[in-house]
Amino acid sequence: MKTITLTLLLLIHPVHVSLTGIDYDGVNRVWSVFVKVWSDDLEADMNLGLSNGGEITGSTDERYFMYLSDRVMILEDGKPVNMELLSAGADGLEHRFTLRAKGRKRVKNVAVMNRIMTRLYEDQANMLLFGYGGTEEGYRFTVTDTLKSYLVK
Repeated sequence: MKTITLTLLLLIHPVHVSLTGIDYDGVNRVWSVFVKVWSDDLEADMNLGLSNGGEITGSTDERYFMYLSDRVMILEDGKPVNMELLSAGADGLEHRFTLRAKGRKRVKNVAVMNRIMTRLYEDQANMLLFGYGGTEEGYRFTVTDTLKSYLVK
């Protein structure tokens, strides 16, 4: 009975969550990024356009890249790194993206901004796994908390 009740509650009130993993390779100064989002939520959020009011246009991969570049950013000492989309895939229920960026030398502060679906759902949670210099840390972004800073060596 508990299982049926829980299933009904999830159908009535779906979970609004995304997962982002960011890992830094200090030897090669390369950021590796993966993002997982629910496909139906992705389409709804993409239909809202860019944060500055612009439209998301182009081929499928170009549209995904515009969306991800607008919603997820890595800032080294306040300057955004330029990411590139390596792969995009879907299994019907979720979309998975892999991105990469080249880092700068002698960075003191790294900030991650995540605004995936924050204009869509009040209860949106964007989970982050952040790895830098052998340390891994988790963080939960919300609609009102979209930026996390890390002091790095």
